Amino acid sequence: MLLKSIPEIQEYIAIGNGTQFERLKPHIQNAETAFIEPLLGLNLYTRLTKFYAESPVDPASTEYNVPEMTGFLNLIQKSLSHLAYWMGFQVLNATISDGGFKRSESDKQKSLFKYQEDDLKDYFKTAGFNALDEALEYLEINIEKFDDFNTSPTWTVFKSAFIPNTKVFDAIVSISRSRLTFLRLKPQMQLVEDMEIFPILGAEILAEIKAEMIKDKPAEKVLAILVYIRKAVAYLSSAMLMEESGADLTERGLYFDSLSSNSQTDRNRQPANSDRIGILVARNRQIGMAYLDQLKSFLAANVVDWPGYSGQTGSVLRRNNTDKKTFWA
Repeated sequence: MLLKSIPEIQEYIAIGNGTQFERLKPHIQNAETAFIEPLLGLNLYTRLTKFYAESPVDPASTEYNVPEMTGFLNLIQKSLSHLAYWMGFQVLNATISDGGFKRSESDKQKSLFKYQEDDLKDYFKTAGFNALDEALEYLEINIEKFDDFNTSPTWTVFKSAFIPNTKVFDAIVSISRSRLTFLRLKPQMQLVEDMEIFPILGAEILAEIKAEMIKDKPAEKVLAILVYIRKAVAYLSSAMLMEESGADLTERGLYFDSLSSNSQTDRNRQPANSDRIGILVARNRQIGMAYLDQLKSFLAANVVDWPGYSGQTGSVLRRNNTDKKTFWA
């Protein structure tokens, strides 16, 4: 494991000295298995655990780039601390014994209100996934120091995706920098690539762009065309996810908060109005389609750079045939 004591966790979360590490240990292991190891890939994960087990490592060591590895380990531990509390929240919030499951409460200490529990759990989740994004950004900035990740299939998959990380997606369509939301958008982004981007680019151009994207310095013409592709993918995939899950861009759904009528301390969450959902979906889809038209126009205007383009131009008449008496192809 990449955490082994309460003082290490206290570097990132203000928990009491009396906290028992053994209660946290299973949740740390679960978080590490579920998120850290798949994210890093086997080679980098193995190297990081070895570095941690041997710490403190001599700064002059030739086996590790000690400053970079130390900075990366700190970000992973920050993420792991919060994700462990998020994953184990319900169990840590209860007493489990042969007598059953009980809530801890005394004259001096009382349990949190439900809305406070929800807010605290959300904090752990958000902080944990944000730290994962920080770790990925740190890897990207210092990639030449992490050869075992630079040559891994994991890194190749990241780099070959039109939208490789949360930061890039959030710069186009706001998802509150949530990595969890970004991961939920992966299937929709792939669908957009298969159903919308591929028919426009064709196999030859798509393969050329993908091959350039995994390079340290992609060709300028690829960087130029990625602007249109990424915007189309972001808006269309977000429209698909909102339509499928109720205007969901916060991994739970679009909800509004209200205080219950008989209490000023309990907060209700209710689904967003269906009309509001429809407006958001239609808006993002329309913007995404407009960027697809811009992509076609860009390709038509730069045929010297992209000779394999089929010749489709923008401003193609589109119509949503849902609930219409006539069908337009």
